[in-house]
Amino acid sequence: MSIKIVIYGQIGGEEETIRAIQSVAPDATVVKATQETLAADLADAEIFYGFHTPEVFRDAKRLRWIQAQAAGLDRMLEAELVERGLIITNASGVHAPQVAEAAWALTLAISRGMPTYFRQQQEHVWKWTTLQDLDGATAGIIGLGGIGRRYARIAAAVGMRVIAVDLHATTKPEEVESLWPMERIESMLAASDVVLVSCPYTPETRRLINSERLWQMKSSAILVNISRGGIVDEQALCEVLQNGHLRGAGLDVTETEPLPADSPLWDTPRLVITPHCAGISPGRNRRLTEFFCENLRRYLAGESLANVIDQKRGYPVPSA
Repeated sequence: MSIKIVIYGQIGGEEETIRAIQSVAPDATVVKATQETLAADLADAEIFYGFHTPEVFRDAKRLRWIQAQAAGLDRMLEAELVERGLIITNASGVHAPQVAEAAWALTLAISRGMPTYFRQQQEHVWKWTTLQDLDGATAGIIGLGGIGRRYARIAAAVGMRVIAVDLHATTKPEEVESLWPMERIESMLAASDVVLVSCPYTPETRRLINSERLWQMKSSAILVNISRGGIVDEQALCEVLQNGHLRGAGLDVTETEPLPADSPLWDTPRLVITPHCAGISPGRNRRLTEFFCENLRRYLAGESLANVIDQKRGYPVPSA
């Protein structure tokens, strides 16, 4: 009996995706599901390629492997799914170049006063604002995975000193001056002019950047979060910025998405918000499909898959 693969959640390019999958698994049955048909389509499927919250997998008794199209799986890895012992792989690293570019764009927007200048353009005002030098400044990175390492290379290339904390990384990249364990996060925050949050969202990292740690940062520092909104205490961030502490912050993620229209974040001074779009690009589907197809080749050959999730931790552990 041929395997059945269900794909769901593509942003265009479904026909190209199906052709690519069938080039690797020509005997497979590949089904493009909709929200209405997904549960029924999964009933006899062996592989799921996409993303969905766990309730849809309850009756998928033949399911063996989920290839998620996202890196963060906090909304998927609930107990009812973890208990089933499925193979779950994520997309960590697939979008690292694009997300790092977006993180750097947020960094530059704040350091070079772009929100002020955009507003002044609308008001027809020609006036300088205070800017910040990044050359010679210190970038602190929380989570030295694919995105963190890419951002580190960019920061080092413009003359920044780079330091980082990470729960697992033991090999220090050349562009990183110091790599510390997570226990030294306060030291890293106090020393940094720019702080990038790029660690996985887990129970341990929820509100990792709380009020106390925000106040430990330099008053002239920039905070950028491209990971998950729940890692930063948003109420505390609003209060800190409203009190004039921190030069600014850039958020591509918020705890509630879409961000409600009445959220105080919208009107918080020196805060730049983008709608969780850092990983979006014209090549997104192609990159995801190439990654999935390589993992599919490995699956069919009985080889180890890339990005296998440690389901207790919620992300792939480098040493695993």
